[in-house]
Amino acid sequence: MIAASKVWWNLTRASANVAWVLILLSIIWGVLLTTRALRKVDRPAWLRDLHSWLGGLALVFTGLHMVTLVFDSYVDFTWIDLVVPFSTTNYGHQIPVALGILGFYALLAVQITSLMMKKMSQKVWHLVHYLSYFSFAAVAIHALTAGSDVGKKVFTIFSMIVVMIGTGASGIRWVLGRYVTRRRRARESAVA
Repeated sequence: MIAASKVWWNLTRASANVAWVLILLSIIWGVLLTTRALRKVDRPAWLRDLHSWLGGLALVFTGLHMVTLVFDSYVDFTWIDLVVPFSTTNYGHQIPVALGILGFYALLAVQITSLMMKKMSQKVWHLVHYLSYFSFAAVAIHALTAGSDVGKKVFTIFSMIVVMIGTGASGIRWVLGRYVTRRRRARESAVA
């Protein structure tokens, strides 16, 4: 019976970590797609499909994380607690939990607008897509402050690796993205 009581909690923790890594991988593939850093060996259509698939899968695992929290007896979450930031009163980490919820909404907005990309302006889609970085940061803070694994050596190492890679990918996007934008503008002005 003890092992059965831990199943939901282990699913909650595992799905959260998988979702976090999938968000990271989606960001990395988005950076590779945007910057064309691997221009000589990449295939943009493949990168775009994998990027979308990873983002969708991250959303599925985030949903699994949320659902398993309701069925777990370690913490007492209701459905309202999982969708309304700051609504939970039975868990001591309201801000980290709220950041997790907001990170979920940001991820959801990115995925929905990606599905509607052809029906909206490129500028709006692009602005919404920047929420990916907020989602990653919110989830990082959520994971590093609200989970039961906080302070455990293996989780700390895992978290540091994920955060460092995410920060590196964001930095590459910022630096190379500016270069790519400048180059694109120069090319467009030369054509005009």
